[in-house]
Amino acid sequence: MQQVGEAYTQALADADAAQAASLDAAAQSKEADAKAEEARRELAAIARQIARTGGSADALQSLLSSDGFEDVARRSGTLDRVSGKADQAVQQFKAAQLVATTLAARATAAADEASAAKDAAQSALETAQQAQSDAEASVAGAAAERDQLLTVLAAARQTSIDVERQRQDQLDAERRARTDAAAQAARLAAPSTAAPAGPAAGGSTPPAAGTGTPAASTPPATTPPATTNPPATTPPATTNPAPSTPAPTTPPAPTAGGTSRGSAAQGQAAVEAAKTKLGLPYLWGGVGPSGYDCSGLTSTSWRTAGVSINRTSRDQYTQVLKISYDQLRPGDLVFWADNPADPSSIYHVAMWVGDGKIIEAKSAGKPVQISSMRWSGTMPYAGRP
Repeated sequence: MQQVGEAYTQALADADAAQAASLDAAAQSKEADAKAEEARRELAAIARQIARTGGSADALQSLLSSDGFEDVARRSGTLDRVSGKADQAVQQFKAAQLVATTLAARATAAADEASAAKDAAQSALETAQQAQSDAEASVAGAAAERDQLLTVLAAARQTSIDVERQRQDQLDAERRARTDAAAQAARLAAPSTAAPAGPAAGGSTPPAAGTGTPAASTPPATTPPATTNPPATTPPATTNPAPSTPAPTTPPAPTAGGTSRGSAAQGQAAVEAAKTKLGLPYLWGGVGPSGYDCSGLTSTSWRTAGVSINRTSRDQYTQVLKISYDQLRPGDLVFWADNPADPSSIYHVAMWVGDGKIIEAKSAGKPVQISSMRWSGTMPYAGRP
């Protein structure tokens, strides 16, 4: 469902870009028309000058033809006898009119593209809303089926449904906690990336891993044991010892990329801006002030802090500086994907608050809220705008 919502947000961004391009093309077309009109008036002035000075009537006829000044060179050989200024004016008019015609066609095409993009966004919204409805129906069906199974289980164990529900809820919570802890350990074990400012430069150092908050800890120094002679019973080394298994190596960090323009203070300001939106509803494609989607919340909050970032969660991941999770500071962004190895499958973004918390506009029906960090499904890197 969140994937469908992200598709709608992308379609909306595309529609906005197409509309902006259409308006720009229309403005350029209007400017070109004005220049062509200016060139026409200059030719008309030359024609009047010819008439006042007793110039050729044929030249005047050519210059004032109702078929347009662009035909003047073709229709009259008398133009060769007028001044060089007139010839230059004709050429300027022909060029201006060609530009105006080209830009008018471009403006029409841009308007058509904007209209198509708007229709695509509306279709994507309808798809997202249907996906939401289907998801709610699926959840309701699964809950009903679960209740039936709990009834059977309670009867078999001679307990109440409430007791069995609590037992299963506890088991589900423990399973999720184990999965999340494993995902957290994997993210904190990933190779670190360089960032312009780590936690020491802008935020407090988080507590140790395993508490829901990443941390960068330095292992205690160890003293290697003294070398001792082997006991007498130790067999001598063989001439063909069994091959040893090489120690596993950490794969090199992939190229992360992205750029960061925001400071630690701006990150904190972005968090404070996001907190003013707490309780507002999730809104498909929302950028405020009455509601937000996930990337609408992060982009609006960072814009309030003075840094402009892209509109969709996928584009935000592409844009921001990639950092390892042990470097997180308030304001940094965390991303989730169906396939963490594929940035095109990103469907959600949230903002790191600190102390293992994020602020997010999670999904339809859930307001902007502060939540505990979820590690499962996160991208290999967090991002710093």
